[in-house]
Amino acid sequence: MDPILAALPASLLRLVEEQLSNNEVSSDEELLDHFISDGLTEEQARQALTYRDQYLANLYLDGFTPILKGSEALRFNPYSRQFEPD
Repeated sequence: MDPILAALPASLLRLVEEQLSNNEVSSDEELLDHFISDGLTEEQARQALTYRDQYLANLYLDGFTPILKGSEALRFNPYSRQFEPD
């Protein structure tokens, strides 16, 4: 698990991952402000944003995301129709 985000409660981690996966319209600065207003520190919010491109480009197996599993994350490959290492 990402050490900077490890202290976040599960509910806040879910919110962060949902925003990273689905929020295509907000700028990074808007998303940063949103994360901070929801309880992340500025350091945590900036760290979360480093994952934004990965989350927007890939579908991850629940519980095997880059934030939670790091290099063990599993993304969906539409060609093989399987979850594979990122």
